[in-house]
Amino acid sequence: MTKVSISPADPASPAANSIMTALWDEIQKRYGFEAPMPFSVAAFTGPRSQFWLAFINDQPVGSIAISPLSDTEAELDMMYVAPSARGTGIAHELLMHLEAFAREKNFELIKLRTGTPQPEAIRFYDKEGFSPTPVYGKWMGDDTALCLEKKLQ
Repeated sequence: MTKVSISPADPASPAANSIMTALWDEIQKRYGFEAPMPFSVAAFTGPRSQFWLAFINDQPVGSIAISPLSDTEAELDMMYVAPSARGTGIAHELLMHLEAFAREKNFELIKLRTGTPQPEAIRFYDKEGFSPTPVYGKWMGDDTALCLEKKLQ
């Protein structure tokens, strides 16, 4: 049986960098462009931010991160599961870690950005209780952005 572990991680670590690079490569391929990686590890540090990695047999296979948008709203970012580990429930487990942290930090709403080139992500977020919301913040003016939100119970 495959052993999966999920834990908070340093977003500047080599393991995190490998996942961020894989995520960025997939985004560029799906959306049809090339650009330098824009991720800032500083966004995922601080008392109300967190970055997690999922491992299978000591190999990083997934990530998720949260950072505050306001006192009550947070943004889910860096959600990624390697193709070899998709369909195993890792995405759901990563999301459960993020939601528990969000509740602990008194966030009431989680927002995220995805897009039509990511149909699997859209289906996943719909299944997990996210619903469409107007484009917000840094995504304003991004014609490819599909923004979603979930109210925490």
